[in-house]
Amino acid sequence: MNIGLLISEPEDEVVKRICAGAVKAANDKEITLVIMPGKKICSQKNRLKEDNCEYQYNALFDYAGVINFDAILVDIERIGKETTILKKEAFLKKFGDIPLLTLTEQEGYVSINAVENEKEHFEQLGYEAVCDAIFYVKNQVLPPVEPDQTFNYEAAPDYKAMIAIADISKKILNRKYESEASYKAVTNIALENGLKDCGIFLFDKKVKNTEKNNWVIPERIGVKAAIINGKEALFEDGKLETETSEVISLFTRDSNKVLLMGNLFVGECQLGLMVVDFHRNFLIDNFFDSITGILTGISRLSYLERQLQETKEELYDVQEELARDDSVLDHIGDQDYLTGGLNRRGFFAKAYDLMKEEFREGNYAIVAYIHMESLKGINDFYGHDEGDRVVKKVADILESVFDDCIIGRIRGDEFAVIEITDDEERSESLREEMSVQNTKLLNDSKRYINHLQYSICEFSYEENLSLRQMLKETDESLQRIKGNV
Repeated sequence: MNIGLLISEPEDEVVKRICAGAVKAANDKEITLVIMPGKKICSQKNRLKEDNCEYQYNALFDYAGVINFDAILVDIERIGKETTILKKEAFLKKFGDIPLLTLTEQEGYVSINAVENEKEHFEQLGYEAVCDAIFYVKNQVLPPVEPDQTFNYEAAPDYKAMIAIADISKKILNRKYESEASYKAVTNIALENGLKDCGIFLFDKKVKNTEKNNWVIPERIGVKAAIINGKEALFEDGKLETETSEVISLFTRDSNKVLLMGNLFVGECQLGLMVVDFHRNFLIDNFFDSITGILTGISRLSYLERQLQETKEELYDVQEELARDDSVLDHIGDQDYLTGGLNRRGFFAKAYDLMKEEFREGNYAIVAYIHMESLKGINDFYGHDEGDRVVKKVADILESVFDDCIIGRIRGDEFAVIEITDDEERSESLREEMSVQNTKLLNDSKRYINHLQYSICEFSYEENLSLRQMLKETDESLQRIKGNV
């Protein structure tokens, strides 16, 4: 059984004791408990503070609605301490049909049994909460009150936690790792310190989360590094993905665990998650926030380095294409000086607009590259006037084949085409028509070979699929056809 415990913050002494009791109950009853410290629900006053980031911490609670929990326990008294009754009710409603119990009375919701233990009241409260949740899931009613337990809660010394943070910071932040190996270094440090489970999960792209535009949790998340049951999980470097709802299941398939979850964010953007074995050190003031802060720094650097690499690749591509292009005029204005159609600049401008306006779920993007492989020979042997005539003829043929498509002459001897359609068979019909027209073009020429090599690719809609990626794949397909790769 998987139970989520939503708390405010470990800096609260009451919360520490509730967690200590809940952890004991989870171990005694052999169930999985996931502790989720998402701070207090933000009031309007708090949200106006420029340095306030509790709204981003609150996003951690959103995961409880998508993770496969059998029940959710909410310490609503402390989570909702600084907000109104209506906002507390709205907060609880967002968990839908998942069985939910509050640790204190909240009108309209099931609250756990009252606890009479005065000496260790809050430890017993955490213990009672977990036991009540287990029984409630199975029977839809609360059980008898649990007998008082004996707890051995003792706060871990602060200095040991600070030493651990300093050690982690020194190992991680003062080194330059290849690719995304720093994530693996973090999980290895966790393993060295006796933790059997630790995972770092990041979204492919940062997800904006603001008061006016609440985020939607992506369905999938990348697994950057993980240790499970004391062993390193052998994943490809940053490439493995899992469903976001299954992040806890990765650790609990073979046994029950007590886990702690924290979200990673920067500014207005959510980056991902950390999941780790619960340890009493995590209840030391600011310790867990410091760990997630280090991970956030690593994650942000990783995103920036990836963006920098993508920008470099784009610049190299443009540099190469400019070097290959035989017409400087193609980069002035939107019209190709020879064919009268779109030049490179015009093609990309219209292609990006088309993608933005029409590429959505249920549609397909058809991208084509057409190469005039004989143009150089025609120019060399018959002169550029003849070569220009051939280019115009090919442009006319493409206009007839790719009707209602965006067509551009992006290099002296190369054309590109893009179309957005809901017709699954459109790409095949275009290939057939291109084959017919290519044969006619070859037969029409008596003095020289005039033949086109082309690639027509179809792409289903994906949220993160870019025009650049589609053009790159189509170009690679054309190079394979030409035998260059």
